[in-house]
Amino acid sequence: MAKITYNPAVQHLHGKVGNMVFKERQGQDIVAAKPDQVKQPNTPAQMQQRDYFRQAAKYAKSALADPQINAAYAAKAKALHSTPIAVAVKDWMTEPEVTVIDLSHYTKHAGDAIYIAAQDDFEVTGVSVAIEDATHANVENGTATFDAASGSWKYLAKVDASAKTGLTVTATALDRPGNTGTLTATA
Repeated sequence: MAKITYNPAVQHLHGKVGNMVFKERQGQDIVAAKPDQVKQPNTPAQMQQRDYFRQAAKYAKSALADPQINAAYAAKAKALHSTPIAVAVKDWMTEPEVTVIDLSHYTKHAGDAIYIAAQDDFEVTGVSVAIEDATHANVENGTATFDAASGSWKYLAKVDASAKTGLTVTATALDRPGNTGTLTATA
């Protein structure tokens, strides 16, 4: 791939000339070879992958139509030397991850704190917590809030479950496109 420097008479070239394609990426003009055309039909896996990218592009276009979301993706894109649509597509394709459920402050009493570490390639927009007993019956559930002091999400228990054994705490992180990531711990 070659980069082109133009004289003042020619600002930018875009399009195809022979077997060369002229395009602009991140403010720089690029010359590349014309991609090969495949003449055989797509496999089901290829069709599924194309549909996956189509859905990602659809999300990105709708998200970027909102000025606030567009500004957030544009800021991240600038830091990554990318484009807002590429950042939005990647965000749609990347699920958030809950990395830690800290139960060291949770003694199964109302008001005890459960700390959750969650991450995403762009932004974790929320974390929910569900607590079940050994029979998989719901003890309580709710939404965690971001605790700036600890840099993690904090859930305050509402129910006294000190008499119960084998509690399972499940934390689910949510990102802007609606993807989820889950982690479970035993109390």
